This record gives sequence, C-alpha cells and structure tokens, in this order.
Amino acid sequence: MYVHFPFCAARCTYCDFASVAGSDERIEPYLAALEREIASFQPAAPQRVDTVYLGGGTPSRMSGAEVRRVLAAVKARFDLGEDAEITLEGNPESLVPEALEAYREAGIDRVCVGIQSLDDRVLAAVGRLHDASQAVEALERSRAAGFRSVGLDLIAGLPGEDLRSWARTVRAAAALGPDHVSVYLLETDKDTPLARSLRASRIEVADDDALARAYEESADVLEAAGLPAYEISNFARPGHESRHNLKYWTDAPYAGFGLGAHAYLGGERRANVRDLDTYLARLDAGQDPVLTSEAYDPVRRAGEALILGLRRLAGVDLDAIGARYGIDLATRHREAWERAESAGLLERAGRRARLTRWGRLRCNELFLELI
Repeated sequence: MYVHFPFCAARCTYCDFASVAGSDERIEPYLAALEREIASFQPAAPQRVDTVYLGGGTPSRMSGAEVRRVLAAVKARFDLGEDAEITLEGNPESLVPEALEAYREAGIDRVCVGIQSLDDRVLAAVGRLHDASQAVEALERSRAAGFRSVGLDLIAGLPGEDLRSWARTVRAAAALGPDHVSVYLLETDKDTPLARSLRASRIEVADDDALARAYEESADVLEAAGLPAYEISNFARPGHESRHNLKYWTDAPYAGFGLGAHAYLGGERRANVRDLDTYLARLDAGQDPVLTSEAYDPVRRAGEALILGLRRLAGVDLDAIGARYGIDLATRHREAWERAESAGLLERAGRRARLTRWGRLRCNELFLELI
C-alpha cells in the first residue's frame, strides 16, 4: 500500500510528484479525506497488507499523531500484519529527535532520508531547505532512534554538482552507515522548473556520459561498502531491501491512496487526480477521487512486468511471466532479446533474462521495444 502526503515547505525545482507548498492549513482536511478514501476502498479487495509506504511530498511534515492517525485508518480497513514493513520518507530539516521518536512509537520501522547531495551550493540551487551538515545529522538521528532500517537518497547530475568528485560524495554517504541507498540519475524530460530552465538554456546539467560514469562509480563504491545493488537505482545491506518497492518490480498488486496515487489491483490500473482542490471536493461529496482507470491488457501488462522485473539484478523468469499473461515472451520478443544480447545489454540463461551493468545504463532502448 502506498499513501501519499503531498505537503512540502518548499517545492524542489526537479520535483514532478503531486505536491503543494505553503498550504499547511489544508493538512487537516486532507487527512480527513484520506481517511474517507481508505475506508471506502473496494470492499472486495484483499484484506491483507504487508507493506505501507508513506511518500510525498514530505511525509516528515506530519506529526507523530498524524502518522498514527493515517495508520489507524489503514488498520481499520485492512489486516496490517505484525511483521509489516512501514516506511516513511523524510527531509533532513523535519526529521528532528522528537518527531523520529513519535514515528517509531506510531509503528514506522523504516525511514528514508532525502539527502540528494552533500554540496551546499547544489542543495540551495534546487530549493532544498537543508544543508549537508543537517543531512548528515538527520541520518545519524534516524539511526539513533532505533528504526529497523534507515536509508538515504541521492540524485546524480543536479545543476552545479561536480560529477568528477561524485565517487567521493557516495563514499561520504556510505560512511554514514545507511542500510539502504537509492541513487537516481537526474531526469530532465518532465515538466519541472528545472527542465524548463534547461530547455531555455538558463542552466546546464551533466551529459549522459558523465551520468553513466557517476552511476558506475556509485555501484563500485556501494558494493565495496557492503551495499550491493539489487535494482537499477537501489543498493542495500542484505536483509534491508525495500519490500515495498519489490512489490512493483515483481508485478504484485498494490493499493494507492491520496493525491495522484496509483493502484494496480484486481486486474485494474487506477490513478487519482493530482489537483488538491478536486481531490478534496470529490471525497467531501462521497465520490471516488480516481481520475483514470483501465482494465489491463495482457500484452501490455506482460511488457510492463518485463521492464519492471528487468530492473532487478536478479532479472526475470520469462516462462513465469509468460504463463501469467498467456504469452510466449521468448518468441514474441526474440529479435529484441537477440539485439540486446549482441549489444551486451542482456544476459540469458535458460528461461531467465537479466541486464548487464552496461544494460542498466542503456535499458530504456530495450524497454521501448518490449512495450
């Protein structure tokens, strides 16, 4: 289950998520609407939930009481297992000791700290409200608070980031002792302030070759630090892989609540509205906040299962996915497999296929063919 909390103190220039800044007075009506949405969700849906992910936005802007309220709504509608993984995303400036203690007492067992960079100039340029020292302190506080797992996020290629020293940045992050690290390469194809500035030539960002080198350096450094990759962008100590995100990558069903949230359940894909006024008005009127819904097409779903599964270093079982959707994937995509193998992007052994490290950097070319 994914639960979205869209409120932020400020909106980062690279952000494409459904979020709003400077509207804290609307948190209370939003939580009330969220409770109604969860309570009324598909009565026939499975009851058992074993992962909950509070994402945003900035979920760490919630108080401990508000987190407890959200989880109470989940427990009132679903069977939340005792061993459920419950994750909260947070920004350094709001992960203060009293909040962390309250989150742990509310049931959060996994925290992801959005560090993004350890360069103060870069952080300021993209609208982050913390500096590098605050990021380090937030991670240390999170570890001291006693959560089962503590992770951090980095973004390679932000404007002003000197990727020639990126390996040093990743080593510094790994030295903080995280259980999980996500390293994302900057995306500039979305409609964000950063992307618009790039298109208008007001800023410059690293080219693809520099990003490729940064990715390979990240993988080398984190592997050496005991955080091997288990997915293209994600590295973890053994036993600390994100169980929640593995649901997406293994084609498992999931529910989604809140502004802009997605769900894939009962053979249907759903996406909620991204406008806060519309979301609140619909829930106030007892209406569904879903903007789009579609029954899955087996061919499309098989392609999506392939590209999500190939993001995992373990790769995919072509026969298993093919049987799920009634498609012979080895035959259907024979030319794509052969081209990818000859280009060094893919390895196949029997019924399994997995990306090479080079393939992880060039995977979009293969993925386009598969869908």
